[in-house]
Amino acid sequence: MLFKRCKTRWSHHTRRYAMACVFLTAAYSGQACADNYKISIDAPNEVKELLSTYLDIVRYKGRDDIRDEYLEHLIDQTPEQVASLLATQGYFDPRTSVFDHGKAIDLTNNAVLSDKPDLTVKVELGERTYVKSATLKIDGIINQQDPKRASELEFDWSLQEDEPFTQDEWSLAKTLLERKIRADAYAGAVFTSKQALIEPEKKSAKLTAVLDSGPYYTLGDPVIYGLRRYPASVVNNVNVIEVGEAYNRTKLLDYQKRLQDLPYFSSVLVDVDVGKNADDAMLAPIKVQVVELPVQSFKGLVGYGTDLGAGANVQYNHFNVFNKGWILDTKYDWQQKYREGRVGLTTPQNAKHYQWSVVGKTTQDRLDDYHSDTNIIGLHRTRTLEHTSISYDVDYYYNRWGVPNNLTKRTALFAGVVWAKNKVDDQSFPRKGYAIEASLGAAAKGLASSASFVRAYGRFRYFIPFKKDDSLVLRAEAGAVLSSNSSLAIPEPLLFYAGGSSSVRGYTYQSIGDTTTVAGTTIAAKYLATASAEYTHWFNKSWGAAVFYDVGTAANSFGTANIKHGVGAGVRWRSPVGPIHFDLAYGYPRRKISPHISVGVLF
Repeated sequence: MLFKRCKTRWSHHTRRYAMACVFLTAAYSGQACADNYKISIDAPNEVKELLSTYLDIVRYKGRDDIRDEYLEHLIDQTPEQVASLLATQGYFDPRTSVFDHGKAIDLTNNAVLSDKPDLTVKVELGERTYVKSATLKIDGIINQQDPKRASELEFDWSLQEDEPFTQDEWSLAKTLLERKIRADAYAGAVFTSKQALIEPEKKSAKLTAVLDSGPYYTLGDPVIYGLRRYPASVVNNVNVIEVGEAYNRTKLLDYQKRLQDLPYFSSVLVDVDVGKNADDAMLAPIKVQVVELPVQSFKGLVGYGTDLGAGANVQYNHFNVFNKGWILDTKYDWQQKYREGRVGLTTPQNAKHYQWSVVGKTTQDRLDDYHSDTNIIGLHRTRTLEHTSISYDVDYYYNRWGVPNNLTKRTALFAGVVWAKNKVDDQSFPRKGYAIEASLGAAAKGLASSASFVRAYGRFRYFIPFKKDDSLVLRAEAGAVLSSNSSLAIPEPLLFYAGGSSSVRGYTYQSIGDTTTVAGTTIAAKYLATASAEYTHWFNKSWGAAVFYDVGTAANSFGTANIKHGVGAGVRWRSPVGPIHFDLAYGYPRRKISPHISVGVLF
């Protein structure tokens, strides 16, 4: 098989035409060469992957439409492609040779290739080009309004003298600078000039760029698109951006996320039109584009957990009660050892970000020989901001507890406040950040309560990233019910247990508690303290392994507290419904191994 190159030098347009003709006639020409040649790259490691990925002669090796003429064309084009690729890395005079079975190919001299070519592309880099100077100038109103920031931007210019020049670094420096200045107030900033002057003979690059800040942007009221069923207040009232505030990209994204967290919309886009006219920059309207979800939803779920056994869950929601965006939430959760029914009605947030809710709940706890049936009705006023929430609650508890057919009544009109802050990088799969919750409440005997008491509770989670994907999770929680009355006079849901997949593993769910009040039985206690450390290593995006240590107790007094320990390992799976944990833990002093299965991240 002979491969010949026309002695006349092809022009750029002639080559393009020839390539097109080759592809158009490929189906009718001679034998295909896709399986008749081998190709390897002989180049320094720093550029070998780049050439192996983007050179046509390598990329097209597996194609079945490569014919004799086109293989000749690929060989001919290889030096030019190598030069173009390496120029992006600062190498402007590489030397490229193509060999067949170790013999140099010279197509300009009617070279003959073997029937089954074994091609090698050998590349010598030559000297690298370095940045001789990198000059950035900031123009525009920023120099009068915020000269300090303009100076900081110029100082933070990522390109430095005497560093290797690459096209990627040059492009990245411009992109990062635009992002920095556009993120706050100067959303219309643009480069008016950008030039990379390469002097190959001097191995130097002179880089210059001029960035115009554009006008100073302030934010106006939201303008809503796509809203059909719900009142505009459901969008406007979650906005924490004040009219006249400086443009801030992060705050717009936070506003977008707050809207996405509402149950009304399937998608949300929040942005501002950016132009060059300074008049448009003053009180620029915030564009809010929404796509509404159906007004009603019905969900069903079956599952299993080691804490409460097999179960099923059904839930019905209506998101536009009275056509005012009020949310009706009904749910029934059946599990082998626990049942819960719930109904709630919640208003949208008002202009100060508060919302009211009325909640009714009934539960049946069948975890041990002592049964606990509880009915709760409550009125809550909640304020939710960017990362924090606070709720003022009044709840009436009617609890019946004891052995079957002999349940005793205990009640509480409990008033309290719950504060929470959640600041993690990912709500579904957090690796960095923290989540904290604290609550305080009280009830008075004689005011619809069977005992007087004060209840305090706190819980903390801290997520620490390690290496590329690994993470360490530290957890601590503590609770106390202060009362001169016996714990048997206080509704059980307001007391504490420990043990289970979200507490001390190695012990079954709610198996750690008060063991002195009722002989031979573990019941809810007045005091709680637990802590945990868990390290997770991820093998890929879906699967990981964890090791952990848990410690804690629940008791009616510190003198009777018996500290429990749990140590173990488990498997982690990032499932479509959230993280699923499969754990085996050894409990001490219990001296037994317990399995634990749980779904989700507990905040």
